[in-house]
Amino acid sequence: MLGRFVGFIYLKFIFIIFIALQMFFMSIDILKYSDSLPDSANLFVLFLVYDFLYALNYTFPISTILASIVTLISLIKSNQLTAMLSIGYSKKKILFPILFTASFLNICYIGLNATPFVYAQEKIDNIIQRGGINDAKTDILVKHNNSYVYIDKIYPILQKAENIKVFETDGLILKRFIQANEAQFDGLWWNLKTATITSIPQNLEFNNSSLNTSEVKNYQILKDFKPKILDTIYQNKPNVSIIDAFNTLFLLLEQDSNTQKIRSIIYSFITIPIVVPFIIIIISFYTPNLLRYTNIARLGFIFVLFCLIIWGLFFMLTKLSISGFLLPELGIIAPMCIFITISIIYYRKL
Repeated sequence: MLGRFVGFIYLKFIFIIFIALQMFFMSIDILKYSDSLPDSANLFVLFLVYDFLYALNYTFPISTILASIVTLISLIKSNQLTAMLSIGYSKKKILFPILFTASFLNICYIGLNATPFVYAQEKIDNIIQRGGINDAKTDILVKHNNSYVYIDKIYPILQKAENIKVFETDGLILKRFIQANEAQFDGLWWNLKTATITSIPQNLEFNNSSLNTSEVKNYQILKDFKPKILDTIYQNKPNVSIIDAFNTLFLLLEQDSNTQKIRSIIYSFITIPIVVPFIIIIISFYTPNLLRYTNIARLGFIFVLFCLIIWGLFFMLTKLSISGFLLPELGIIAPMCIFITISIIYYRKL
């Protein structure tokens, strides 16, 4: 009964705050892009949908925190918190529905980041800058096993690439050079429609035509090298789902490449959602039991300021780690573990 009562109040305030923040975020974006919005009604509706999904990245975690503050203040102001404590409920029991709901919703939010929803910003950029035309990345150079691959232009959404050049090596020695004008990803391989393969022999002889050139139809290269993996490696500020992030991590580990950036991206998916319940614990610890000796306005301001500082701090650390300024374990994992430990100490004192 208690869980249903407190949980309903908490969910009500989550919904109100979330919708308010979403509308504010979308209104700012509409004003920002007012000169660039498409004339097409279909594209404008798509812009609103993608902007709603993009805003959710920032507004949903903070909504669950702010809703807990409003819930606790509402219980204090109506003397319901005092009444529940007076009939024998402990602060932990009163807090449990809020913590459970916040944890469940943020776990769902983490799962949502494994879906294409995370590419909403990319879709918005395509609509605003190119009228819905798929964005192309240019001049990409990657290493795959013993090969170096240059791609002049790639379309991650279309899973298509143009002007591919592959340099197959044996140590420091170039063995083959493969070139194709067009390639298509079939889910496993990149298929070069017409590949020109030039083989270079190891023993070069004077006055001897050593180069062997041939054309091969439907030549396959770059197994499991998904377009979004290429996009992730290329971009300085990538938007990538959890699944694509892990695929990129495994691929980079196979290639013995630097994984600092992709590790930071993976950690960033879980940092804020995991920290949210522990922020609520600290807030509840400093929540007074009586309204009589409490300045509600000042208390609410302090709680909101504290939440925004913690949220901003972890957001800053994730961005610094993704940029390569900090090691992800030092910039993200260590502060998160310290904060969780402090929160558990507060929880035991409730």
